[in-house]
Amino acid sequence: MPIHAPSMTQAILGHGLLPECRSRSLFKDRFADPQANDHTEPTRKEWFSALLSKPAETIPASNWHPDTAGYVHARLMSRLMLNMAGGVMENTGLMLDRFGLPVIPGSAVKGCARRMALQALHDWVESQIEKGSAVRPAEDDACALCCKDFATPAEMLAAIARIFGWVDQDWDAGKNRDPQTRVETTWKSDFYWACAGGSQATGSALVAKIIAEARINLGNLSAHKSFAGTFAFLTASSNADPHLELDIVTPHHTKYHQGEPGYENAPDTEDPVPVYFPTVAPQADGHYFTFPIIPLRLAQAGDLDHAKGWLAFGLNLLGIGAKTNAGYGWFEVDDRIASRLADEKKQRQEAAAAAALTPSPELIETFATMPEQQLAGILNAYSFDSKLWPRDRTPLFELTLLDFVLCSAPQLRQTKKGAKAIELLAAKYKRALP
Repeated sequence: MPIHAPSMTQAILGHGLLPECRSRSLFKDRFADPQANDHTEPTRKEWFSALLSKPAETIPASNWHPDTAGYVHARLMSRLMLNMAGGVMENTGLMLDRFGLPVIPGSAVKGCARRMALQALHDWVESQIEKGSAVRPAEDDACALCCKDFATPAEMLAAIARIFGWVDQDWDAGKNRDPQTRVETTWKSDFYWACAGGSQATGSALVAKIIAEARINLGNLSAHKSFAGTFAFLTASSNADPHLELDIVTPHHTKYHQGEPGYENAPDTEDPVPVYFPTVAPQADGHYFTFPIIPLRLAQAGDLDHAKGWLAFGLNLLGIGAKTNAGYGWFEVDDRIASRLADEKKQRQEAAAAAALTPSPELIETFATMPEQQLAGILNAYSFDSKLWPRDRTPLFELTLLDFVLCSAPQLRQTKKGAKAIELLAAKYKRALP
């Protein structure tokens, strides 16, 4: 398997498997050979092993999302495969950003959430067809919580259409005419399937009623033949490199599938042919993917919670990427991650606000008129754990007190409590002590 690169490039990068090429993304996209197999030099397995040995670049975290953005945080619990539409060698079964970190495209994220919502609606309508129009999803149904905020299936279908969008055919159960045979075949859109598709004669009227009511619930939006949806599902990325692992699939009847003479009955005389491909490894504890969802101009109140909920259930129950039926692409959504990140964000905001504070001249004058014993009493209240600090005093008061003592009353630092209080206040407000 020759590496296709100019001789000067090969010389700089070390020849062979280019050991000096430290970019995982560049190596994957530029130096793959679709013709590689176990008989080339280096072999397909060796090339993939070289790819897996290259770490991703460390990129400082940045968040450019608007304040209205919502997030789902989930830990990858099994191997993940993406970008498998073409040959394994050309795509390598991965989607990496320019820094070599595995990412999940927004189209796959949106598809996962939409599939979960439609599956939940399908189960609800099917139960109504079987048991009556007043039936709610059973409590032991894994999809029941996806429907809990809706009074009727039509209301839920309208929310699905509004959030994810549609094309004109989504509202139809029409007919396709084969251009060669001219035979008409009935097809059903995802919306019709989600409404149980009229598969039972008793359900056809209910399906039509749900779809008609859903279009009424959409109001003026229903006039559009196509609609992109009210949310943008962005590319999901990991907070740390989850690393890559080599996987294998082993076809046992290659010649039979290739139609070679003498192998029409798939005899057990062929040697298995292992095919290697890379995957994203399960994530360690503390690592996770972040799935951003951005409300757009026509988003309605409450829809962000629906979108996040459907995505979370989809990641938990359906998975994402290729071979999900075999257990790949399974995530575990952990609300503790979101809580911890919210606390960290709040701490950063408080630290930034504290760093921008300046002492109040009015409070300095007040402190200057106080007897030393009274001022010492105020200061000593901060010599304990911050959980025990006075709750009726503002950050501006605390910062001004710190500044006044350092500049105008240094003798208060001579006591044990005074010294501890100044140390704790300086740590909170990121001030260096003289």
